[in-house]
Amino acid sequence: MTAEELIEQLKTLPPNTPVLVEGYETGFDDIVDLKAQEVFRYRKAQEWDGEYQTRDTFPGEGSKAAPAVVILGRRGNLR
Repeated sequence: MTAEELIEQLKTLPPNTPVLVEGYETGFDDIVDLKAQEVFRYRKAQEWDGEYQTRDTFPGEGSKAAPAVVILGRRGNLR
C-alpha cells in the first residue's frame, strides 16, 4: 500500500476513528510514530517473517532496497 492509497482509505472514515497497529504478540496498539526505512521485498520470507526486510538484516540484498515508511506501535519494537 502506498501513502496515497492509505490516505484515500483513511478519508472514508469518521475523523475520530482510532488507527491501530498489531500489538507485540496479540491485540492492537496505538500508533506512536512513523519511521523512514530502506527496505526490500524478501522473497524467501517464512510465514512468521515480514514480507519486507531492512538492508542491515541481509547486507547482500541492500542494492534492492527502496524507501518506505513504517508505522510504529507502542510495543512493536519488542518483536
